[in-house]
Amino acid sequence: MDFESSLEQRYKALHVAFDTIEPAFIMNREGTILDANKAFAAAFSKQVEECLQTNAFDLLPPDVAAKRKIKIAEALSTSKMVMYEDERYGRFIRLSISPIADNDGNRTKLYIVAQDITELKLAENKSKSQETFSKALIEAIPGAFYMVDGEGHYAVWNTFQRDVVVGKPDSEMMNTYAIDTIHPADKALVAEKMTNILQYGSEESEEVKILIHGGPEFRWFRISGKKIILNGDPFIIGIGSDITERKKAEEAVLKKSEDRFRKLFEGHSSIMLIIDDQGNIIDANPSAAAFYGWSTDELCQMHIDKITTKSPEMVMRDLLTFRSSTVNNFSSLHRRADGSIRDVEVVSNTIEIESKVVFYCIINDISERKLSENKLQKLSAAIQQSPAVVIITDPMGDIEYVNPMFTQLTGYSAEEVRGENSRILQSGLTPKALYQDLWQTILSGGIWRGEFQNKKKNGELFWEAAVISAILNEGVVKNFVAVKEDITEQKQYLNELIAAKENAEESDRLKSAFLANISHEIRTPMNGILGFSELLKEPHLSGEKQTMYIELIQQSGQRMLNLINDLIDISRIEAGETTLQISETPVNKLLRDINIFFKPEADKKGLGLSCSTGLPDDESIIQTDNSKLNQILINLVQNALKFTRSGDIDVGYFRKDSMLEFYVIDSGIGIPVDMKEKIFERFRQVDNSLTRHHEGSGLGLSISKAYVTMLGGTIRVESEERRGSAFYFTLPYNPPSISNIEPHSPVTEEHTASAPDVTILIADDDMVSGLVLKMFLKSENITILSAVNGKEAVELVEKHHEINLVLMDIKMPVMNGLEATRLIKQLRPELPVITQTAFTSNEEKEKAERAGCDRVILKPINKKELLALISELLDC
Repeated sequence: MDFESSLEQRYKALHVAFDTIEPAFIMNREGTILDANKAFAAAFSKQVEECLQTNAFDLLPPDVAAKRKIKIAEALSTSKMVMYEDERYGRFIRLSISPIADNDGNRTKLYIVAQDITELKLAENKSKSQETFSKALIEAIPGAFYMVDGEGHYAVWNTFQRDVVVGKPDSEMMNTYAIDTIHPADKALVAEKMTNILQYGSEESEEVKILIHGGPEFRWFRISGKKIILNGDPFIIGIGSDITERKKAEEAVLKKSEDRFRKLFEGHSSIMLIIDDQGNIIDANPSAAAFYGWSTDELCQMHIDKITTKSPEMVMRDLLTFRSSTVNNFSSLHRRADGSIRDVEVVSNTIEIESKVVFYCIINDISERKLSENKLQKLSAAIQQSPAVVIITDPMGDIEYVNPMFTQLTGYSAEEVRGENSRILQSGLTPKALYQDLWQTILSGGIWRGEFQNKKKNGELFWEAAVISAILNEGVVKNFVAVKEDITEQKQYLNELIAAKENAEESDRLKSAFLANISHEIRTPMNGILGFSELLKEPHLSGEKQTMYIELIQQSGQRMLNLINDLIDISRIEAGETTLQISETPVNKLLRDINIFFKPEADKKGLGLSCSTGLPDDESIIQTDNSKLNQILINLVQNALKFTRSGDIDVGYFRKDSMLEFYVIDSGIGIPVDMKEKIFERFRQVDNSLTRHHEGSGLGLSISKAYVTMLGGTIRVESEERRGSAFYFTLPYNPPSISNIEPHSPVTEEHTASAPDVTILIADDDMVSGLVLKMFLKSENITILSAVNGKEAVELVEKHHEINLVLMDIKMPVMNGLEATRLIKQLRPELPVITQTAFTSNEEKEKAERAGCDRVILKPINKKELLALISELLDC
């Protein structure tokens, strides 16, 4: 069973293979079809079963059947497979007939396979047609045609190449190297070009000598070559044209030209050399021999590097460069037989003689010209790079040349001024007499030196020092040359030095006047204070006189305090320590307060003092520094009161766009025109003499101007002598937003520290200052404790828990007030501390705040201000 099963499986496998091949069938000797595959049945539009037991010859046309019977008989008689081709219905069929032996070895059956080879036959026919056409086309080329393989052997050729050029039969052509047909003189060149074609794919052509039938006879051909790839292999195809007759004609013409050239070459006065592409001198004329000092024969045995001073490497690099251009013009240094070196100018023409590149050189000795050029170049460079301005004009003064410094200084380019007269620079500020002297000097051949104030292109004035002279030719003026130097900065520096000297002298005068003034301003109130203090000691002094003396002492003290404040303010301004404290400032209220404050003084002098507000109260609130605006107005009003003997003073403001313009107008003594700006300078007063009638330090206006500038405004004065003055200053009008405006509370009565059971510690090492504070507080219901240094103050706070407030001086022995305050705040953080100090800087105030001080009050202490602070801190 296993064997039978195996046979069955084998049969099935063979039958599957049988069905998958091209049309095939099995028949006996008579033509009866014993088996057939599906492809065979499909070829006749039948099923396999329909084909079985059918005679195969009946399926074919009679003529085709007759041919196949012959082939079948041949296969049976030879017992070998027979293959043949026939055409049926336009299709080409290849049949293979294989005899099949039976068990006895007799060939009674045939296995026939049919293969459709129509496409293959068509392709073969087309290839044969193309090959025939190509051969005809190659043979039609008028000259040689060749195709060479990568090793240089002939692969394809035409009859001309074979018979006329090579002279070998076809059987030997494929073993012949194409390069062997090239004349030895040109073989290296052609080999190089073949390599380039194969390596780089370039197309090449060249005129070369071709050996006929291996030589020695040769003919001139123009040959070409191009790379092609066939089946992955590189080949060179090309054609060759016989140009021998043309070459002979050219050589005849060249011979005539050479004779003519030789005569010109030999007889020319210029130095001439002919050099090959390797740098060898191959010809030289007699002029070259005379110049170099070697004979023509000696020159023709020399390399060019024996003449030029360049290195051999540079010479070869230059020769390689010259090959790519027809004409080259360059300068060089050449060596002569005696060792001397000469500057030469070389004109080299690249020409071709007998297919070789040579350089025909004409050489000129330019040594003398070079020396002149070097001198001229140095002079030109000196002028071009000169830091001075150089101008050359014609005899009429029209500009012919200017150097770059002229453009840099004046702004005029050389093109703009060329042809223009030099008057283009005149500003009209130089005296005419100076120009008359200038022309008189240079026309007589002299050298003129002087200074001009001229004008640049942009209208800017400048000073220049000039040296101008004539350029003479046989006594005739041909040109003028001017060498100029910009001395504007020197002039300005000189003027600044003069101004600085004058300012220094003026400053010395001002300082002397200021010191005398300050001495007077200090001694005068001190005299009042000390004098009236002495008078107060007299016995039996009436109450009326005592009151008068006290008021005079207070006035003198206030005057001295104002002086000290002015000095401190100007010092802080100059040190840059003044800062702005911006807050909401009701301008109308501020003006009314100032008017109320100064009204008694104005009434006392019989002057009218009016106040004008330019905006309603609710629109007059602005963001600015309240105290500085107040100080500005106080200074201006004080000056008006000081310098006005009769008439009126008007204070006010009005809105002008985005600014508020304030004014203080008086009918006083007025200000001279030359002092309008100077009065804003430090220590300046209209009258600085010792006989002046008005007190003051001369700092008020300087301080006011600094404050106005800090607040973003400007200040000015309009005045005439004996007709009054009007001071104006502006500030930005920047009201706060509506949500930030709070209604102003009406003025309340002064608070006083009158609550019972209040204990205050006064810490001050100065007995007088401590006594003043005790006297300020004596009439109140206050218990006072005293300490003369910081250590005592800390100890008293530690012992007396009833102390409600501390008045602390900063500068004290043993322990200063700041350290004492820190320790007190550690003991009793809630205990208020008021620092009293004579230091006015912001830095000192910040130190006090960092130490824990709740408030800072400046000396001299104002009683009302002190009592208000105590009331605020004790909430009483």
